[in-house]
Amino acid sequence: MAAVGFDDFPGPCSDLALPPLFGGHILESELDQEVEFTDSGLHEGRGREEEDVQDDEEEGDEEEEEEEEDEEDEEQALGRRREAYRRKYHALMRRCKEIELVNEMLLNRLECVAKITQRLKQERRFLMKCLDSHGDCYRTAQLTILLE
Repeated sequence: MAAVGFDDFPGPCSDLALPPLFGGHILESELDQEVEFTDSGLHEGRGREEEDVQDDEEEGDEEEEEEEEDEEDEEQALGRRREAYRRKYHALMRRCKEIELVNEMLLNRLECVAKITQRLKQERRFLMKCLDSHGDCYRTAQLTILLE
């Protein structure tokens, strides 16, 4: 049987570390706030009644246009939000797949280590039986370890 040493295997999780997603904050893109500018509603008075009547008609048209623009802006904002959520979803899916792959690698490594341990225990039992059959007193022998 070939001897297996600890140097044959990399350290625990040496190449399995994953970098943090979104710089450690999963919702970092939500921190960017969008600013919408609205009309203050201040208009300079002209002092004439005819112009006031025309202004009222123009304001009605402007209000309709502003409402349409507001609706379009809301739709665009909703579209941007959906796109951001879609990107986050795909990023999270990729991250989950990476984590699953790492977990699978760790399980394979754990299974391999369990097999090696079982084989080494089997070899130890065999050697102990052989030494006992030869009448060796290995259990009472003193073990001397030289420290350099």
